[in-house]
Amino acid sequence: MSSPISPACAHPEPALSRREVMAIGAAGLALAALPAPARAAAPPALTELIARITEGAVPERGRITFDIPQLVENGNSVDVAIQVESPMTDADHVRWIHIVAEKNPFPDVARFHLSPRSGRADIRATLRLATSQKVAAIAALSGGGYVIADADIVVTLSACIDGG
Repeated sequence: MSSPISPACAHPEPALSRREVMAIGAAGLALAALPAPARAAAPPALTELIARITEGAVPERGRITFDIPQLVENGNSVDVAIQVESPMTDADHVRWIHIVAEKNPFPDVARFHLSPRSGRADIRATLRLATSQKVAAIAALSGGGYVIADADIVVTLSACIDGG
């Protein structure tokens, strides 16, 4: 059997015994005494997500066009178009384009793999956004570099709420 795509798809854990519940309750009281930053780790910032995707390399701005609406009425359906200026030859092409939405429950929204046979680096897709946030498009070039474009998006009706 394959593993679930996300933790939300995993099978529920079996019920706990009375002793386990009491032990968790005592631990919960100790946890409640901790300051707020120690209790819950904040989701990673966009810069951390980008650094993970680019393996620490700093992407350049330019050569990439990121067309996404600044104001979205419904986060369930956000159209996006990404174009990277590249000749798409064996020596110089775009390897992949990655889309990151920092406040989504799963911020890695999409990754499109390309090759010289793609003809051009032009992607069109529909995304789901949980809330108003910054969305970034990162492209990996065959020469080892990265290019990036980002945009701040205001969402009036949220989608993909955590846990659902």
